[in-house]
Amino acid sequence: MSNNIFDLEQQLIDCWRVTGDIEMVTNHFVDDPVWEGMDPKVSDAIMNKYSAIKELYELKFEQQWSTFEAVCKEYHQYRKAADTPLTYDE
Repeated sequence: MSNNIFDLEQQLIDCWRVTGDIEMVTNHFVDDPVWEGMDPKVSDAIMNKYSAIKELYELKFEQQWSTFEAVCKEYHQYRKAADTPLTYDE
């Protein structure tokens, strides 16, 4: 039996990792000696842009996760209702 909800959850979590990737690139500009002599204005501009992109994706993924949780809740409610036997009053 396929578990599409679990697969979707894993895919969402994998996508969320992009924020860590953005942070890694940002830290690269701070920590790597290659960039030591960079003009502080350029460095600040790069850092601000990467930080903004990271925040944007964090917001998008938080909204996506909230929607996923709502869909899961509905799915489990419908499934529970479908598994509940009907009773008839005589």
